[in-house]
Amino acid sequence: MEPEWSAARGDDERRVWSTVLRPAAAELSERASDIAAAVTSYTSERLPDLLASAEALEVNRASTEASIRDFAEVLLAGADPYEAARLGSPTLAYAQDGAQQGIPLTTLMRSYRLAHAATARHFNATLDVHARNADELRLASELGSAWMFAYVDAALCLVEEVYAAERDRWLRSAAANQAETIRTILAGQPIDADVASRRLRYEVGRVHVAAIAWLESHEEGRNTQAILEAAIRDVAAMIGNRKPLVHSLGILSVAAWISSHGDVPSKVLDELRFATATAPGVRVAIGEPARGIAGFRASHVEALEAQRVAVLAARPVGGVTRYHNASLGAIATVDIEQARTFVRRELGRLGSDDETTRRLAATLRTYLDENCSRGRTAKRLHVHENTVAYRIRQAEQTLGRSLEKRTLELRVALSLVDLVAEPADVGVSP
Repeated sequence: MEPEWSAARGDDERRVWSTVLRPAAAELSERASDIAAAVTSYTSERLPDLLASAEALEVNRASTEASIRDFAEVLLAGADPYEAARLGSPTLAYAQDGAQQGIPLTTLMRSYRLAHAATARHFNATLDVHARNADELRLASELGSAWMFAYVDAALCLVEEVYAAERDRWLRSAAANQAETIRTILAGQPIDADVASRRLRYEVGRVHVAAIAWLESHEEGRNTQAILEAAIRDVAAMIGNRKPLVHSLGILSVAAWISSHGDVPSKVLDELRFATATAPGVRVAIGEPARGIAGFRASHVEALEAQRVAVLAARPVGGVTRYHNASLGAIATVDIEQARTFVRRELGRLGSDDETTRRLAATLRTYLDENCSRGRTAKRLHVHENTVAYRIRQAEQTLGRSLEKRTLELRVALSLVDLVAEPADVGVSP
């Protein structure tokens, strides 16, 4: 097999491509996911404002992984990087979303350059493993670096073209006018209700239930916006409105407002569901019903807080988190470190993560919820009353105090213990 790229057609270059670069490319493709995670971590440390949210990090990671895999394919085939470079759907979406969100092109391009630098270090380390001697490593490094630089140069030209076209299209679209109106309302800036309703094609004077729908990961070929909007439509239909106002927050999340002429019963909000078959992997959070422009904004803020609690609690996909049911956790975890300190001080050893202690804490939480009734607690937990009594005694011994002391603080700490748990460290070092 002969490489197509002219820079790799010399005898020495062909040999090192065959014996070092192709095996390294195969390894690069195999490890693309781990390398992308490390590269994104490197980029986020240098561009914290650009990658400030979990969604931004995931979108960047997916784009990086797609680019690494594409470069590996180009290198494996020996293709000319200037002709073979392409933008995979995650990379294309990353550029288009940047244009829609108004991220400066210079910032976006810097994120690509940082990713190139970090990926190159991983690539060079891989070459070092496959080269048989210093001379072979030197030549492989020179040729591999030139190949990667040419690929990135071609890819960045494509990114610039996509960004410019999308930015021009976006600024001319009705969606841009709608997005600007929503931003004005959410920022608390003055705007006439009739003007806002006309621009949004949505009556802002009604009662609103705000919602956030989101995905945690980006999969190539998946229409994330269609999936998210399917969940929102199902939720809106249960409230009684089949035309919600939907506003994209990025590739992996949307905000929505569902209007109603009158009050929305609490029972309806507690029973909201959506079809997971048409919205796989989606989670939804909702705010409380509120009227007018002020309510439009307030319910959205609550939906964002309900989303934050859902993420902290690792709520399963396919569910709806209502702010009413998450409000205590939302208020108490605004300062997460202070909340962790509070839980540690109130629970002491009862906050330990072993299975036995967690069972004691869960029993105690249910016991307090049931107004210290052993009978109702036993019924809820499907255990004998004597088991409840034993666990409560054990819990008091572990706490080192009676349940009658600092009962309110104890109840709050027990409700927060899962929310403030330290996240597992699963990162990959760059």
